[in-house]
Amino acid sequence: MISYPATEQFLQAITAADRYATVSSNSDVKDQPIMNFIGTVKLHGTNAAIGYQKDSHPWCQSRNRVITPNNDNAGFATYIYPFANNFFFSDILPHCPTIRHHYENGDKIVIFGEWCGGAIQKNVAIYGLPTMFVIFKIQIVNQYTGTDADNQEQHATSYWLHPQEWSNIKCHVRSIYNIFDFPTYTIQVDFNRPELSQETLTKITEQVERQCPVGAHFNRFGIGEGVVWAEWTQTAGNLTFKVKGRQHQVTQGKALVSVNVAKFTRVDHFIQYSCTENRMRQALDYMREQNVSIEMKNLRIFLRWLVTDICKEEKAAMNASNINTKEIHEAISKRTKAWFMKVSIENQKKMQKEE
Repeated sequence: MISYPATEQFLQAITAADRYATVSSNSDVKDQPIMNFIGTVKLHGTNAAIGYQKDSHPWCQSRNRVITPNNDNAGFATYIYPFANNFFFSDILPHCPTIRHHYENGDKIVIFGEWCGGAIQKNVAIYGLPTMFVIFKIQIVNQYTGTDADNQEQHATSYWLHPQEWSNIKCHVRSIYNIFDFPTYTIQVDFNRPELSQETLTKITEQVERQCPVGAHFNRFGIGEGVVWAEWTQTAGNLTFKVKGRQHQVTQGKALVSVNVAKFTRVDHFIQYSCTENRMRQALDYMREQNVSIEMKNLRIFLRWLVTDICKEEKAAMNASNINTKEIHEAISKRTKAWFMKVSIENQKKMQKEE
């Protein structure tokens, strides 16, 4: 499978933008890039994808594994498999010459999107709508070709297809939508002074949180999760970041959009900041995606995901605060064990009622 990369925060995007900085000929000072980003609505569901390759059967995947109707995630493979080939040959290849070219050359085509609506995620406007697959990115993976002229091994390479190539791909009668069917946003970010973008990014996010544009499209009113921003001209879709609304934030920071690293003098203050209920619920989502039951015998899996996610997402804050992994592992276990026990008991009662 080809996993979808994590979408980081604006703070991490500021660091990543340094790779695109230039140095003037008469100075050693770096000029950080000025970039134009396109924002699309961030949908609260579960990450999903359909993959295609010539002379092979299509496959479905969740964020972390290949799924099938017999080993599914939220019913995505069960829904998509029966018409996956028809969708590709009728609704994609005739309308996208670039995808057709790569498909004929034997490259992999991976169509990423959000499987959402239904009962997949609560606390958003699209909850309760018919389940839908909303395409938000397409990746081309060039295949391994052996060795080059110098007998050097060549490996598969990949790139994101520009939205101009695929923003028309959809099949509404099959509940397959395109993220560009819905409102989009633009912003120019000067990474020499990223703080100048904070206010605009915050206002757009708050607007989406107040009323989800995708929900409004279907006459369903309620909150949205946030916005995902991608830059295409200079980085070919590789520089992205997300801004979530207050109700979906996984940290307790005061600002929705941070440009400075948070620092803490005590481990328990850092844990209070980073190990929120929203983040714990993301750990539960991971367990469901892996078909791991939510019960006390699987507490270790829950804790492992939390520690890994916090160490990855909050690495800068940990470094600035001189906090190590061992310290947070113990503190996270102490903070979350009772919460997980309560959730596991509620989950068992729910399953018993359904039986």
